[in-house]
Order: sequence, then C-alpha cells, then structure tokens
Amino acid sequence: MGRQIIQQPDGLYAIFSTSADAFIRWDGTREEITQFFADEAANDARRSVERLFDSIDEGGPRRAYHQFALTWDEALDLDHQTGGGYCADKGITPHPT
Repeated sequence: MGRQIIQQPDGLYAIFSTSADAFIRWDGTREEITQFFADEAANDARRSVERLFDSIDEGGPRRAYHQFALTWDEALDLDHQTGGGYCADKGITPHPT
C-alpha cells in the first residue's frame, strides 16, 4: 500500500493513498503527519509482537524463530559469554554445557 505526503497549496500536508486513489489525511502540520506515521508504525510493531507471543504460546519458540530459537539455558550462556546485563545483574554463572 503506497502513500505519498503531498503539500497542500496552503502549506499544510495531506497523505494520499495510491492503493485507494484518495486522500486519507489532510490539513496536517508536519508534526501531525509525522505522528500519524509514528502511531501507525507503533501499532504495526505491537501486532507483530503479539503474533510472536501467539506463536510461542501455541507451538514454542521454534514456531516463532525456527532454527534460530534458543532455550533459556542457551540464551543464559550466551548472555554470560558476552557480558550481558542479565547474568551480571543476577550474579549468575551458568552451568557449563
């Protein structure tokens, strides 16, 4: 779905949807149009994270991350090896694998 920001003759801005061939927002300031896109991106990110949670809850991490899925112990070991914050914060030394 393509969108274009177009400046109106009065200096304000509009958003034109090339898939609907219609304006979807008009009479916006730079800040308002920026906020529109930021809000939309935040909503997209929330939906994406919710889909990950659903995949994990329904089929485990491999369903969400395929061959890149880590177990808790694998992630803990990597965090410790790289000086990550969790192990340092908790004072944890993972068991050798």
